[in-house]
Amino acid sequence: MDNLFADPNLAVPDVSSAWLLKSKVVAPMPPTAYVRRGSLLQRLDGILERRLTVLQAPSGFGKTTVLADVARIQKDRGYVVAWLSLDKEDTPGVFGRYVAYAFEHAGLDLSLLKDDAWSSSSAVQQSGMLARAIEAHEAPCLLVLDEVDRPPRRTVHMVDLLVKRAPENLHFGMTFRSDPGFDLAPHMLHGGVVLIGARHLRFSKADIARFFDGNLSRAELATIDKRTEGWPVALVVCRKQRADESETDGADTATPTENYIGKRLLRDLSGADRTALLELAVFDWIEPELVEEVLGSTDGMVRLAALSWLDGLLTCTEGNPAVRLLHPLVRDYCLELLSVEDPDRKRLLHKGIALALARRVQLEPAWRHASAAGDGQLLAELIERFGVFQLWLRDGMSRLISAGRFLTPEILASYPRLELLQCLILLLSLKFKEACELLDAVSLKTDGFKRDRKDGDAASLAIDAVFAQVALEGGVDRASPADIEALLPADGGAKEGTEQAGDCTSARHVLLCMVNHDRARFEESWRHGVLAQSHFGEDAHFGRVFVNLCQGMSAMAQGRVEEASEGYRRARKDIRKFFDSDPLLAMSIDVLKTELDLERNRERAIQQRALKRLPEAQGAWCNIYVAATAVSVELTFAQDGKEAVVQLLTRAVEDVNATRAESLGNHLAAMLAYYLVELGYPEEAAAEWRARGLPHRPAELLDLEKQSWRTMEMLSCARVRLLTEQGENVAAEVLASELCGVASGRGLTRTLMRGLALSMAAAHGGGQTQRALGRLVEFLALAREVDYVRPLVRHGATSQVLLQQLLAGDLDEDTRGVAKSMLAQVVEPSRVTQEHFSSRELEVLVEVGRGLRNKEIASHLGISDEGVRFHLKNIYRKTGSSNRMDAVRYAQSMGFLS
Repeated sequence: MDNLFADPNLAVPDVSSAWLLKSKVVAPMPPTAYVRRGSLLQRLDGILERRLTVLQAPSGFGKTTVLADVARIQKDRGYVVAWLSLDKEDTPGVFGRYVAYAFEHAGLDLSLLKDDAWSSSSAVQQSGMLARAIEAHEAPCLLVLDEVDRPPRRTVHMVDLLVKRAPENLHFGMTFRSDPGFDLAPHMLHGGVVLIGARHLRFSKADIARFFDGNLSRAELATIDKRTEGWPVALVVCRKQRADESETDGADTATPTENYIGKRLLRDLSGADRTALLELAVFDWIEPELVEEVLGSTDGMVRLAALSWLDGLLTCTEGNPAVRLLHPLVRDYCLELLSVEDPDRKRLLHKGIALALARRVQLEPAWRHASAAGDGQLLAELIERFGVFQLWLRDGMSRLISAGRFLTPEILASYPRLELLQCLILLLSLKFKEACELLDAVSLKTDGFKRDRKDGDAASLAIDAVFAQVALEGGVDRASPADIEALLPADGGAKEGTEQAGDCTSARHVLLCMVNHDRARFEESWRHGVLAQSHFGEDAHFGRVFVNLCQGMSAMAQGRVEEASEGYRRARKDIRKFFDSDPLLAMSIDVLKTELDLERNRERAIQQRALKRLPEAQGAWCNIYVAATAVSVELTFAQDGKEAVVQLLTRAVEDVNATRAESLGNHLAAMLAYYLVELGYPEEAAAEWRARGLPHRPAELLDLEKQSWRTMEMLSCARVRLLTEQGENVAAEVLASELCGVASGRGLTRTLMRGLALSMAAAHGGGQTQRALGRLVEFLALAREVDYVRPLVRHGATSQVLLQQLLAGDLDEDTRGVAKSMLAQVVEPSRVTQEHFSSRELEVLVEVGRGLRNKEIASHLGISDEGVRFHLKNIYRKTGSSNRMDAVRYAQSMGFLS
């Protein structure tokens, strides 16, 4: 044992020799901005009640500063507190002498240690002599050993022996970056050890705020918290940078980073470990398999294990403890260091990571690394590998936008498919003219999208071109199914069974689902939607969202409320799973659900601020945008009044006019004219109609080959409303009748009900009361199946008069029930819950509560199955329920049923 600790080559002077540096045995003073953290100090307060207290964390976590504070607190309480800062030169013999000197400096009586006996003794004997002196003191003593992992291994063994053999009144506090090899298990079993790790030493947000003297805004605090992850030294660097920026322009803010990371964190690394750390810093995240693939080795786990001393600066990712993230400040420093020392190696690593991530289909990180490698060709090919349509199918327009951030003029010039992507970026930026000009230029240099670049893919170019053309034409408003078939041949120029052929099939069905929906060919739209989903790959997440939205809107247009709600529910489920960070998609679902509720006169609370981002949707599918605008107008009118509505629509028309999207502009101009009439400005509405050059003839207004059903509906309804207000009731009623005919023929129940309400109002305004009552009866017949009440509510005064007249006459029971329900909502249009039930509805509820089916209820009450369904729909509306038993429970809770 003596041979293990003795150092025969060391000439040892006595304890008072000048070479014993006093700084090694004095605890450092707290830094200027030291923040005492009560919870942490409370954990350390019992340091004299246990054998050993260890602070283990990477450099810069404030271990020394915190333990020095604890040491001062104990010293102020009158205890003997010895401090010793260790270095790599501290051999066992030197260590023993320093410990003795530290206790002597702390005030311990060492008179029992005679110089001759001490100097002639081995290190182990010296430890024993010192232990007897401490034991004789009787009161608790504290020995703090800072950076125990720095001295040679033999010294560490001596420290371990000292801890095991120390007298009962000697307690230890230690700091080290990684376990130097102590056997802590026996102490831990008896509760004799407290281990304070990096997670305890991190600053909380509240601590960070105090560290910056409360001078941070909430946003600044969040940014610094994310940037530093509570690492104390990173906070020191941030504070220094902020001070330098405020005091001197161009200050050298790299100095604190160099001091803390370069000179302290990395100071004891071997060459191999240092190289490993610099290379791992190039990775966004450190995943063993990825590291092995890029570095061409099988020692990814070994490399991670070698960095165990960084524990606390290598954090685990959520859901995968094997994947680590290097602290941002350390990573940035190491990347900068590698850029200086070996820039070629850094570029090579970025390229390797880009290729590996691309193989994993982790697209944006792959693009980012290719860009960091400065390899424009690699970046272009990685983006082009999927292309416009496939990127959209996977992740929607947001992915196209992110890809566009990497494109440069030099890249675009050589890659036509990426120029098509740029067309959509321009469209989303409301640069419609530039987008069209670029599309024409690409068409010219690719022979009408038939010839891609050298070594390119003509089939994929054709797919991307059709998709880009459809988007630029304003949501397929001017593209018929025949146009799509002509632009996208059956094989797409690709061999059957190839990936390109599969992409072409998916593109065809998605586009035909879209265009047939717009043309109100809902069965065809549904069929193509189902076929599209059957050809989607597992990663076509946005494609499924889009098809579900399309099918939901088709069901809404046909008055199939439950199917519409189900389509929106499926879309929302996928959005929450795959696109939870895309607020525009979530807003789209809110808009469509609100649109459905507004038709049913069930106003949903939706924040107006969520609709302020509507201009961002202009380059996407027009259906979402016009639905959002209509919803926004309704809610704005309810919240802010008519002037706000005019301002909102005027601004929307001006924005769209700037894009030169004619069909969308016509739609919004017609909407503005409609609401100008509603709000009492018919002259302004007529002027808007003329200025925009909107159609007058029914054939143009009702044309479903050149415009979507939504635009047809808006133009026709606005025209009928304007004609009625101008006193041209006959012309208005004729147009409304023709609108009803087209709507009925295409299954456009929503449009049909709007047309009937408009026809009713026009006939009533022209003195044709019986004609108006006839239209009202037709509306009520539809309302038995579809509770789209809004059209009657919009014509509140006229509807109320006619409903009262109708109820004064002879009606069958079902029609009377519907008329009463409609009248109640016209009189109190915002009431959607806690309404009184009719006697028939109460009878139906009683039978439902007994568990009877519709046919049994119809038989018991002597009404038709259709009548039962009608009453149930009214019950659902009044209770806000979606199923039978919920409705019964609601009625019971409100006291309507016993």
